[in-house]
Amino acid sequence: MIVFIFLILPLPFKWRRGLLKFLAESPLMGNVQYVMKIVFIFVFILFVDSLNRVIKVEEITENAAHHHHSHGSETNVAARRFYAQRNMYLTGFTLFLSLILNRTFFMILDLLKSEEKMEIVKKQAAQQSKEYQRLLESESNLKKEVKDLNEIVASHSSAARDLDNLKKQAKQQQEEYLRMADENSAMEKQLKGIKSESKKDI
Repeated sequence: MIVFIFLILPLPFKWRRGLLKFLAESPLMGNVQYVMKIVFIFVFILFVDSLNRVIKVEEITENAAHHHHSHGSETNVAARRFYAQRNMYLTGFTLFLSLILNRTFFMILDLLKSEEKMEIVKKQAAQQSKEYQRLLESESNLKKEVKDLNEIVASHSSAARDLDNLKKQAKQQQEEYLRMADENSAMEKQLKGIKSESKKDI
């Protein structure tokens, strides 16, 4: 009962984990558990023996009910019955409590292991959330860079269009200049022809 109360005390998590790890992993506790198993076997034998005694005393009590005996023999039978029942109850409750204690100990160990796993999972989840946040930030940075590059490409494409327009305009002006130069030379030839004709007339 003392060990059971000690197990269910609301100790801090770190203290309880350290204590139960010590109890589970200590070689001294391994020896204590071995001794407790032997004691459990002896208590079980005592329980079976007390159960047999209770059955025998009940048979004696039934036989005594059919036959009239002295007051001393009835008292002796009642005392034997009381002791046999007392021993049966004590050994039975001891077996029951030892099983509960053993099961509770291992359930608390499993609970602590689950809590440790949950702490590890929480840490991993926190790290993954940080990594996810970092990936979101890097994704937003990459989108911003892509947007800037698209703007640069758009400005370069508009510059290329402007350059193409300038080339077309320069080509058109050159063609217009050549046409006007041809017309000018043709007009000069005509003017020279007119001048030579007027000199001949004179």
